[in-house]
Amino acid sequence: MKTIRTSLAFAAACGIALSVLPAQMGSCAPKKATLPFAVYTDAGSFDTAYIPSGYMGNTRGIKMDPNCTDNPHSGANCLKVQYTAADNWGGVVWQSPANDWGDQPGGWNVSGATKLTFWARGAKGGEKVSFLVGIIGPDKSYHDTALAKTDKVLTTSWAQYTIALSGKDLTCIKTGFGWTVAGSGSPITFYLDDIKFQ
Repeated sequence: MKTIRTSLAFAAACGIALSVLPAQMGSCAPKKATLPFAVYTDAGSFDTAYIPSGYMGNTRGIKMDPNCTDNPHSGANCLKVQYTAADNWGGVVWQSPANDWGDQPGGWNVSGATKLTFWARGAKGGEKVSFLVGIIGPDKSYHDTALAKTDKVLTTSWAQYTIALSGKDLTCIKTGFGWTVAGSGSPITFYLDDIKFQ
């Protein structure tokens, strides 16, 4: 079952069309968020509304340090992300509740937001990373009501990036943020900071 869920998650993250039968929708029971709504800030921990518990792909190759002090964009900390494998793929999604792939109620109502913004930089430059909001499709009882994605090539300087959300149904976002990378022949390191719905 975990393999099936991981495959569906990766397909959604990469924009691969899947044909699935919709499950009976349960009550998502999301809490209403007050904008701007942080996914990761300078708190230096993962004690936030969304938890980065959804490890995908080659999970053994993924390392994340939320307390990194190596040139943060703001404050004292940033999030250091490493994919240590040269092949395969990996990714992490921020979930509400933690470790849930659509079997439990939860999530957040972020209606009113027009975008999710985040700051990112690469350790060497040229790192290709996909960033996303929403990954759980309607084949699950408790799913994201919107999915959005952007692909970026990072530089060594901090830059702000945006995932556009205007016109989308944001009444139940269970997957608040995520990233995926494909193996590029060598390990990849990049940094994230100040992730929020606005």
